[in-house]
Formats: sequence, structure tokens, C-alpha cells
Amino acid sequence: MIERISKKVTMKKMPLILLGIVLLGSCGTRRMAKGPSDIVYVVAAEDVRQKVKAAIDTTFSFGIRTPEFQHYYLTNWRPLNELGEVIYLPHSIVVADMNVSNAASQLVKSLLSAERLESIKADTVALFALPDVWKKTQIMIIAAGYDMEKLADFIRQRQGWLFSKIDQKYIERQSHFLFNEYEQKELSRKIRRKYGWTMRIPSDFQIIRESPEAGFLWLGRALPYRWISVTWEPGIQTEWLTANGLFERREKLGRIYGQIKTEKRFLGHKYVKFAGFDALRMWGLWYHEEKPQGGPFMTYAFYDSYTDQSFIIDMLVYSPGERVLAYLRQMEIMAATFRTQDTKN
Repeated sequence: MIERISKKVTMKKMPLILLGIVLLGSCGTRRMAKGPSDIVYVVAAEDVRQKVKAAIDTTFSFGIRTPEFQHYYLTNWRPLNELGEVIYLPHSIVVADMNVSNAASQLVKSLLSAERLESIKADTVALFALPDVWKKTQIMIIAAGYDMEKLADFIRQRQGWLFSKIDQKYIERQSHFLFNEYEQKELSRKIRRKYGWTMRIPSDFQIIRESPEAGFLWLGRALPYRWISVTWEPGIQTEWLTANGLFERREKLGRIYGQIKTEKRFLGHKYVKFAGFDALRMWGLWYHEEKPQGGPFMTYAFYDSYTDQSFIIDMLVYSPGERVLAYLRQMEIMAATFRTQDTKN
């Protein structure tokens, strides 16, 4: 069964080393968790690792071409003696065999009530999500059980739950860094007054080109290069909500950007919820017609019934040699703040 426990930490029967961890993490004002946001650190004994590694690694095997394939998250397996360091990082998973007395099982026993520990015995396996226990904007997942093979199967059955818990905290953490004290609130208000829609805009983004008559606004920043544009037209543009129609519209955007083409071979499409709208998402690779440049892009098309307008939000990144997926995801977080004046979501 899946359980979600509260942030409250119990002190009963807590070993001295774990008590030190709790006291250190709970004294005073909690600070932001430090460390990479795209790595999930997993702590387990070696014999446990061998049984559950495949289940956890495949949970985080998703990614996109940039053009090389990049995962949304990388897993980094650490030994039990590093537990005291790992639990302060942004994303961690602790796997505990409750038949054995070690740092992992002792941590579980120190955090859970007697009733919950009994429930693990009854079900033999469980997953728990603990947000912000030791630091702000972090999450620790506990996978505990008395049968490690059954625990591995349990994780496979709930890979969507596990991925979403990490991903939700990632978005929260990135939003904190993107929309800090340097957020361009006045620029957002200016766009709302002028066009009737807006989004939150991080520091350093500037308007590259705008055309009220054509329904087009293009924002960008350099180092690395990140572009995000919004296109809108009155009424429902049904062709934008089809794979072929959105591809053709993005080809038109590429001509506005300047000799940018969309690679047909690696296109992906999916209908999703985006910023409260029913949207068509398209992703893939872009390339320059003459220069040796290219990278990933993400495009969303949707219709706003309250303003009777159709919108396309297009994002691309150019930063060769880097994990550009992180920059693309930051722009997705930015785009997800999109609102119209009459949006009721």
C-alpha cells in the first residue's frame, strides 16, 4: 500500500546517529536544500540494491532527444554509510529491508508510528513521500518492506506515482529559483495591459520582437540561448490542434525566427493539460538551415473559450555540450504560468 506521512518526526527509540540528523535538520529556520535538481540519490544496502535497482532506474528512464538523449532525472546510488548526507539533498530515495537492523531500517522506525510500522508488516511493502522534512524544496521517498522482490514489483506498479512525487518537487524548486526577487513583474503587467494575456517572466528575458497586428510576441535571453514565443488568433484554430497543422504552423514560426526548421524524424505529440487548458503538446528537434546549430523544442497549442482565442506557445534552447533539458524545463515552468484576463483556472 502507499502511505503519505506528515512532516512531523517522532523521536521514539531513535539511534543516536539518527537523532543527530533530526536535531541538525530541525533546529532553527530550515534552509533551501542544496544540490543538483536533476539527480535522484538512492541509498540502499548492496543486497537490497541488487533486487530493486532495475525497478527504480526504469522509473526515471524517461527523457527527450536534445539531439542526444537526455533523461529528465539521473539516478545515483549511494551506500548506507552516506545516508546522513544524502537525506539533505533535493531528491532522495531510501530503500529499507525491515528484516535487517541498519541505518535505513532504523530511520524508518524512527519516523513512523507503531500503527504504520504494523501496517508495513501486514502488507509487507510500502512507499512514503516526505516533503521538506530536513530542508526546504526537497523530498525524500522511503521504500520499505519485508520482501525485497515484492517491493521491487510494488515500485514497478507505482512508477507513475514515484516519478510524479519527484517531478512535483522539482517544479516547485525550479519555480522558487526562476521567480525570485528579480522576476520582471512590470514586464508581465505591461504585456497583460497590451495583449490581454500574460505570464511570469524571470530575470534577463527581453522582448526580441512583437507584432500586435500579427498576434505575435517573442521573448528571449542568451547564455544559453532560450527563446519563447506566443502566437494568437481569434476563434478556434482547429488545424493548430492537429499534428500536421501544428507542425506547419511551427515551420512558419521558424521563418520568423530566421531559417529555423523542424526535424520531422523525432517529433512527438500528446494531448495534455497545460496551464488549465486542454492542449496539444509537440516536441522534437530544431535545426538551422545553414549554420551547424540545433537543439530541442517544445510547443503547446490550445484554445481559450473565455476570450475566444487560440494560442501557440513555442520554446527552444541552444546550448551545445550542456544538459539543455533543464533549460527547456525551466521555460515550460515559465509558460505554465500563462493566463488570459478571463481565464477561470
